[in-house]
Amino acid sequence: MAEDGPLLNYFPDPPPFFKHFTTKNIERLKEIEKEADNGTEASNGIANPSSKLSTEQILALPTELRYLIPPPPPHDNESFHVFGEPAKSSGTNNFTQMMAFISKTLGEQFVLSDWTYTQLYPSTGSPSADPPSTSHSTDANIDRQQYLNRFNRSIIIEYISLLGIVAKNPTSEHKDRKLKHILTLVCNMHALINEYRPHQARETLITIMEEQVKRKKAEAEGVKVMQEKIRGVLEGFGKAVEAEGENEGGEEVKEVAHKDNKEERRREAQRGMWDAMDELLAQ
Repeated sequence: MAEDGPLLNYFPDPPPFFKHFTTKNIERLKEIEKEADNGTEASNGIANPSSKLSTEQILALPTELRYLIPPPPPHDNESFHVFGEPAKSSGTNNFTQMMAFISKTLGEQFVLSDWTYTQLYPSTGSPSADPPSTSHSTDANIDRQQYLNRFNRSIIIEYISLLGIVAKNPTSEHKDRKLKHILTLVCNMHALINEYRPHQARETLITIMEEQVKRKKAEAEGVKVMQEKIRGVLEGFGKAVEAEGENEGGEEVKEVAHKDNKEERRREAQRGMWDAMDELLAQ
C-alpha cells in the first residue's frame, strides 16, 4: 500500500474547528455568559448564545470559544449560498425563476420579446406556482381539474385559431399574440399540475408503507409455519428417543435385530430436524 500511495478516505474529514467543541470550552463559555448576564442563570447548551453577548464581547473571546457561538440566522429575504447556489430562509420560488428564465430566453432569441407569465387561476398559497407579486386569494380549495380542462380547451381553440392566422398570413402580428396566449395557458397548466406533487408524494409513501406491512406480515406467517414444522420434528424426535429408551431393556437378540432399524429412524429424525433448521435459516 505504501508503494501505491496513501489511502484516500471515502468521506471528507470534518472541519478542523470541531476539536474546539469540548466540555471544558462549553463550561468556560457558560461562565462568561453568566458574568455577562449579571449572574442570571444561563440557558442550557449553546443553541443561541449570541443573544447573551454583545458583538464586542464575542470578538474579545478566545478563538476556540468564538467557534462555539453560531452566527445569527439570516432574515427571510436575505440571500445566502448553499453548495454554490443562492437560497433564502423563506424558500426559493423555483417556478417564478423558471418563468423568468423562459421570458429572458425568448427575448434574447427574438421569439417573443415581451412575454411575461400571468396567473390565470385563483392562488392557493403554493410557493411553487404563485409568484410573490400576485395577490393571494382566500379560496384555497379551487377545483384544479376544472381549471385544467378549461386551459386544455382554450389551448385547442387558440391553436386552431393560430393555424387559421398562419394559413392566411404567416407574418401577421396576431400570430405572436396567439403564441403568447398559448404559452401562458401551458405554463398555468404546468403550475397546476405541480400542485399535485405533495399529494403524489403522500400517496407514494402510503403505498410503500402498505407494502412494508404486507411483507412483515408474510414474514411473521412464515415464522409461525416454520415454528410448527420444527415443533413437529422435535416431537417426532422425542418419540423416537422414548421408543429407544423403552426398548433398551429388551433381549439382546431383539436389540441386535432391530438395531439397524432404530439407527435408521434416529438418522431420519435428525435429518428432518436439520432440514427444518436449514429451511428456517434460509428465510
